[in-house]
Amino acid sequence: MKKGICILLSSALLMGTVPVYGDMAEVEQVTHTYRAEVGTKNFYEDDVLQTLDTEIYLKDGYVMLPVRTFFTAVDENAQILWDREKQVATVWMGEYRILLDVPKNKIQVEYGNVNVSGKLEVKDGRLFVPLRNWQKILTRCNYEMDENSIVWDSEKGEAIVNVGEHVINRDEELTKTEITGEGQKPVYLVEPTEQYDFIWNAGDGYFIAENYSDENDQIIFDSTGKRLATFAPGTAHHVGYLGEDRFCVYDYEEKERPAYVVDAKGNRLFSADYDQIWPYAQGLALVREKTENGYRYGYIDTEGNLQIPMQYGSARSFSEGVAPVSMSESGIGQYGFIDTKGNVVIEPKYRSADPFREGLAHVQAISGEGFINHQGEEVVPPQYGFVSDFQNGTAFAVTKDRQIIVIDKNGEEVRKLLELPKETSYFYTPSWDLLEVEYPLGYQGIYRYYDKNGEISRETYELQSGFSEGLSAVLDKETGKYGYADEKGNMVISPTFDYAERFQDGYAVVKQIIPNENGIRTVKVGVIKNPLMR
Repeated sequence: MKKGICILLSSALLMGTVPVYGDMAEVEQVTHTYRAEVGTKNFYEDDVLQTLDTEIYLKDGYVMLPVRTFFTAVDENAQILWDREKQVATVWMGEYRILLDVPKNKIQVEYGNVNVSGKLEVKDGRLFVPLRNWQKILTRCNYEMDENSIVWDSEKGEAIVNVGEHVINRDEELTKTEITGEGQKPVYLVEPTEQYDFIWNAGDGYFIAENYSDENDQIIFDSTGKRLATFAPGTAHHVGYLGEDRFCVYDYEEKERPAYVVDAKGNRLFSADYDQIWPYAQGLALVREKTENGYRYGYIDTEGNLQIPMQYGSARSFSEGVAPVSMSESGIGQYGFIDTKGNVVIEPKYRSADPFREGLAHVQAISGEGFINHQGEEVVPPQYGFVSDFQNGTAFAVTKDRQIIVIDKNGEEVRKLLELPKETSYFYTPSWDLLEVEYPLGYQGIYRYYDKNGEISRETYELQSGFSEGLSAVLDKETGKYGYADEKGNMVISPTFDYAERFQDGYAVVKQIIPNENGIRTVKVGVIKNPLMR
């Protein structure tokens, strides 16, 4: 989950994420008490007996508790996957992943190791962990514990554990989207294979494959599986897709800039004498060159001809016939819009501007953020601390007094979502059209999630944030594998993958990881078809 959060934060910062302040009365801490009686099968949760089928015992001065007992007591939805052969348990508590490796005596929470007290042990077919480690594990999973949270009473032979958690006060529980069904077998364009180390779904029915062991051998193939072009080892460091059946080749001269542009069959079309090339949009590609004081931007056509001169301090790609550009030499401020001929069609007067979407463009002025139409009229006056792009006719907006609302294209309020409490941060990711609010509490913080209709559960958020072409990659916590589910939570493609990407133009890249006896993993990469698209 940390990786996902890092990506989310990066996207949010690019969109102008800001912290806001208010009170946090809607959050409270609840403490639960767990009691384990050594030499018995008695385990209590808040003085309610949870009878076990195996005894709690002492070993080397440590109270040994069965893993399943404690995890499910703290979180009834905890999922535990036990690999009997390797003696490794993978546990999911919400978004947190815990790895318990008996042979290595290793505990890992997310991707950070925990210093282990005592030794993990398998006894009578069950995994036991020394009680002292629970404080370290649960703290990493955002529960409130310290060194005094575990008390050992030697006279009574019992251990008492106090676990605090932060909870949101709600009038009613949020609906949780449940994943049901087994799904169908995947239909492959490319069966999982060791032939490639990497496959990129470039879009428009094109795929780019790499083989690292063969000096970065690069291959272009299409949606029929036909190999269109091969770049001999040592001739291409990287190949990227630009759209319009054009591919950009980066060579081996230890430079980040592109070298030349080819067609789908690998035929060289023109040299790329620029610092960077962006994908084509409406027949023009944004290009950048480095100068003594920064960068200059312009636009080329599909034959490499410079159609709009390198004269802008900053620029974005074309959308709806126009592109935002900065007339400032530094690229800061003075944003307006040009047409595909390079004519200024909207006066350059904004601090920043984004490409048009659904007939409106997001702009920022000194007074705040808002939207303009193609005539340059401020249909949503720049008055918000933050406003998202419009998607399906509505957008998120944050007012100056910390209200998060949904607005329509006339700037009218559709609904109020919440008033941001003190010391919370909000994050918006354009591709998901979802909002996340973080309360900086505990080890990681706690989160609330929103779509345009209101608050949604974490389970619903995780499903919705993965959608592409009607399907979302979901983790089956019983098998530890990924499959694809639809918006109602029905499993459509059975969980058989260790890695699953989003669909694009009817295809998604997947991976299967096969462990070997020597500890080295074999990674097979393939491409599956979207069964919803015929």
